[in-house]
Amino acid sequence: MSGMVSYELFTTKMGSGSGFTSDGGIYQTFINNTGVSLKGTIVSISTTVDNAVDIAPANSQMPIGVIYESGITNNNPVKVVVYGKAQVLLKNGEAASNGYWCGVSDVAGRMYQLSLVPSTTEHNREIGHSLEVKTSGTNILSYVQVHFN
Repeated sequence: MSGMVSYELFTTKMGSGSGFTSDGGIYQTFINNTGVSLKGTIVSISTTVDNAVDIAPANSQMPIGVIYESGITNNNPVKVVVYGKAQVLLKNGEAASNGYWCGVSDVAGRMYQLSLVPSTTEHNREIGHSLEVKTSGTNILSYVQVHFN
């Protein structure tokens, strides 16, 4: 075998609630417990609802993914990118730069970036590495190669 995995094999092994996004990410489906979902929001596993995600708290060291689709109401299935390329919401007023380290900011569900890898404690907030340059603003989505500690 050449190392290629068919979509059918992937979904057989990962389950029918998994797939590939058009951006190049791998998603899994969870129950939305974030209110109305907003694409790019960083999420963590819910502590109150089974098989669900909540907005990752400020400075969270336990992020598991990024919301892929906006407009999904509570208690409905929502796609969450858990690995690969995804658009992530920057903390308002923050900019993005190529190659920067990305982590959960001091604002719930939002990302910040650093040019150098931070201390070990802060490093546990990592979500991935920046793939593009974006100027600061409000509700800015920026591509990140996501991976979680």
